[in-house]
Amino acid sequence: MSDPADLQRLLGDMLRLGTIVSVDLEEGTCRVAIGDLESPDVPWLTGAAGDTHIWAPPSIGEQVLLLAPEGDTLGGMVLRGLPSDANPAPGNTRTVVLTFADGAKLSYDPEAHKLDVVLPDGGTARLVCDVEIDGKLTVTGDAQFDAKLHADGEIASDDDVKAGSVSLKQHKHTQVQPGGGISGTPQ
Repeated sequence: MSDPADLQRLLGDMLRLGTIVSVDLEEGTCRVAIGDLESPDVPWLTGAAGDTHIWAPPSIGEQVLLLAPEGDTLGGMVLRGLPSDANPAPGNTRTVVLTFADGAKLSYDPEAHKLDVVLPDGGTARLVCDVEIDGKLTVTGDAQFDAKLHADGEIASDDDVKAGSVSLKQHKHTQVQPGGGISGTPQ
């Protein structure tokens, strides 16, 4: 192993740049094209696979590095995350960005302390707090809704509630009459 050419050849056999050509979601494996050669089904490495799991299958056409210990692709594994011309990096700042094929995007800018979640047209979001175990969602700070708001349960406020300029606590009624009369609209 004293010959540098042997070492270079060994490293070249162990680390091979390739492209994903197929993905088996059931088995958690993929095949990699390396020039005219194709690997057998091999697993891809993920960001976490212990008590915390990350499931993010590779995409066909994604550029990867095939790690083949001792040059044996049967025992290989795929290291993902190499931007390419076909799949360029989604940013060039300190903002952490996660993008999806349908256009959904999650990003966090640690300098501005700002989290953005963007869904494509027709996308939905669901946040679950298990109320059977005293779950609740607490929002601290102002919240703005630029869409309809619907509640199946009670809406309560410790402060005033306003519709336009009409205050629930402070509004007055016109044309009030004693007895069973109905007042006019709020002022």
